[in-house]
Amino acid sequence: KLPIKELFAPAVRRQTLMLATMTGLNFFGYAAYSGWLTTYLSGERGFDAATAGRLVAWQFAGNIAGGFLWGWTADRFGRRFNAIGFLIAAAAIIAYLLAPSSVILLQLIGLIYGASLCSSVTWGPWLAELYPPHLQSTAASIFNWGRVISFFAPLITAQIAENFGMAAAMASASLAFTIAAGLWLAQRETLARATG
Repeated sequence: KLPIKELFAPAVRRQTLMLATMTGLNFFGYAAYSGWLTTYLSGERGFDAATAGRLVAWQFAGNIAGGFLWGWTADRFGRRFNAIGFLIAAAAIIAYLLAPSSVILLQLIGLIYGASLCSSVTWGPWLAELYPPHLQSTAASIFNWGRVISFFAPLITAQIAENFGMAAAMASASLAFTIAAGLWLAQRETLARATG
């Protein structure tokens, strides 16, 4: 009997499907926004390659800082608390697309986006904690199931970009992160159980 089958047992099937969708929306959102970002900055905004590269680097700097911040908040306030990060990331995407072409402003918004996106650092332990001990390692793999959804992101966003513009395609990431946050908040908290 494969442990993965137990993740679809009647008692946890809904939870498993919601978590897989949540992680899929995360990967879709990342691909829809970050996947188009350098093309957007050079093509739509008119930045040279070096400036576009610096702007993207600020998001990576945010990732580093965000990993530490959101790890701390998840251990202090709970695993569900970090869903706030996805809501901030969703707002940051819209702000980035609407902001004037100020390098400093875009660096700041990019830093916030990158840091907020890392709120998912708690998913490894949290996905495991949501399941019985004998399923915890298998449950942690749900994070990677979402990559299946991300396969479709380039196809979907390319169609949106062609019909409505690149900014609209990238804005779909904001919707994806918002829905993912809702699914995140719909799950139960596990911190009290995890800490005894």
